[in-house]
Amino acid sequence: MVALLLVASMLSAPVEQVATDVEDSAVTARIETLYLLNQHLNPFNINTTTRSGNVVITGTVDDEVQKELAEDLALSVKGVRFVDNELTVINTVVGEKEKRTWRQRVADRSTSAAVKARLLYNGQFKGLKVGISTINGVVTLYGVVPSEEHSSKISEIAQETKGVVEVVNDLQVRPKDASDPLLGVGRQFSDEWLESRVETAFLLNRHLSTRELDVEVDDGICILTGSVNSEEKQQVAEHIARSIQGVREVRNYITVRALEEGGTSTPSPQEEMDREEAPPLTLEGSEPDESFESRRESPKIEETALAAP
Repeated sequence: MVALLLVASMLSAPVEQVATDVEDSAVTARIETLYLLNQHLNPFNINTTTRSGNVVITGTVDDEVQKELAEDLALSVKGVRFVDNELTVINTVVGEKEKRTWRQRVADRSTSAAVKARLLYNGQFKGLKVGISTINGVVTLYGVVPSEEHSSKISEIAQETKGVVEVVNDLQVRPKDASDPLLGVGRQFSDEWLESRVETAFLLNRHLSTRELDVEVDDGICILTGSVNSEEKQQVAEHIARSIQGVREVRNYITVRALEEGGTSTPSPQEEMDREEAPPLTLEGSEPDESFESRRESPKIEETALAAP
């Protein structure tokens, strides 16, 4: 009799868990629907996670009123036991910011493209995701690499590229683990799926730019690199990544750029266009049919660089 009761309890546990997960999903859907229908909130800037009736809301809003409104709406939904409001208030006032000339923007774009081309030419970096940002000749590198040697070599190549005034190396080193290949395939698939979910959440949030950030997930550990212009945005990115189900840990290596004289909190769309960056690239592709070094100094390289995506 005791054995039968034990078996019955073991079978009922998964069923109860499934029922709880279904109810949590329904609660999340109800809350997100309220945000969608509310004219004062942007549902794409708010992420909702529900576990056993406990709701966590992360993301960004424009003021404290919107933050309180989001919490009140979540509490009004049937089935919600508690709301952890981790929304970040980000002011949207734009201060003065020195703008680059058209010639400097073109030069920065050319520099980013030239660094990208040199890294693509080097087969040693095939498969790595490296972000390249250039402002007034200062190149910032971000992403995750497997060794200090890779980090130093990439920085060296960037420094030797024509047009580069200075290199800021924000690359993070994370060695690849040697493990069972079969287990590794499944884990890699899961990690890539989590990466895409985090990147999508960043893309939907209007206060964050995926052109400035890089996401790498390894065995459920989410590594964030890149740069933002405020500590609030740095924290928002981390909160959003933590809210993604399946992410076990978040390591936030995002740097906060120093403000220009006069200060600025959130750049306008035009200022975003002024900032020329190469998004995180995966260094793959076939070998060039001729030496890159022999073509690098020719006048045509500038045209090639400008045409690069």
